[in-house]
Amino acid sequence: MLITLLSAKGSPGVTTAALALAAEWPYTAVMIDADPSGGDVAAGLGRGSWPPASTLIGLAVEARHTPVEAALRRLVVRPAAHCPLTLAGLTTPEQSAALPWQQLAVGFRAISDADLLCDGGRYTPSDGVASLLHASDHVVLVTRSALPPVRAVARLVPVLRDEVLAADCLLSILVVGGGRPYAASDIATNCGAALLGELPLDPRAAFVWSEGQSPRRGFGRSQLQRAARDIAARLASDQPAMAAEGLR
Repeated sequence: MLITLLSAKGSPGVTTAALALAAEWPYTAVMIDADPSGGDVAAGLGRGSWPPASTLIGLAVEARHTPVEAALRRLVVRPAAHCPLTLAGLTTPEQSAALPWQQLAVGFRAISDADLLCDGGRYTPSDGVASLLHASDHVVLVTRSALPPVRAVARLVPVLRDEVLAADCLLSILVVGGGRPYAASDIATNCGAALLGELPLDPRAAFVWSEGQSPRRGFGRSQLQRAARDIAARLASDQPAMAAEGLR
């Protein structure tokens, strides 16, 4: 299953959400930093130290002479025991124009023994991520509960449905910090999309993903990871159980 998370406005925590969900996935999962504007995984989770080839641009280079699936298997990294398998993103926005987005999207969709969670960053109609969105089984719009990002989501939902997503693609909303001031259920209703769930504002746990901080004792029981575990279970249930063996 190919799942893409993205935002309509600002920085609501798409990368943190994707990593937290992938870490709690009930089957084999890979988090791919596919933000066309440039990724933060290598600098954040990797703390500036990341295998140079284990990036989206490295995957594109490998895919010139080998199938995407085989290249991804060689390049994914598990930075630490608490982390999911991960592929870092682009270094600069200019690299996005050189990516074979359609080829990568088709290759991701073809992987059958792992679920892929892609961080699509902030949506803009001019970048290549539209190919990834069109190939996705499920697209998740991540938003805070303040008025400006919610209005942006409400405007983007019909655009995605009418112009970008495949007819059978699921579209849902993930609210970060619900109730500040709007309830997550009200946001979903007014934006015209299903509510996937809520992630709490939990800075200590979030810094593990965004800054590469070592997890403290009880990290797996943090508010963020408990919520991510519940949401991951719901997302994964959209697809029949995957094989126990997956990408290594």
